[in-house]
Amino acid sequence: MPKILLSMPELQRRALLQLRKQPGCHNVQQIAINQVAKYAENNWSLRVLSAGSADANTAARGGSRPNCLRRDYDLLTD
Repeated sequence: MPKILLSMPELQRRALLQLRKQPGCHNVQQIAINQVAKYAENNWSLRVLSAGSADANTAARGGSRPNCLRRDYDLLTD
C-alpha cells in the first residue's frame, strides 16, 4: 500500500501526538522532523528537541522507535 504524503506541519503535529502516547513521553514539548535521503526506507526522521518534564532519554528513545507513522506516511517534498 502506498504511503500518504503529509506536509511538514501536519507530519509534525501527528508525530508529536503519537510520541506523547508512548510511556513516559506524555510531556514532550517539541520535536523536529528532518528530511532524509530518498533512497532510505522513510524520507523523514524525528528528533525530540524539548522533552519538557519527561525524561530526556525516554523521550529520545520514544522518538526513535519505528511506529505506524513511519509505516504509513512520507514527507511531502517540493
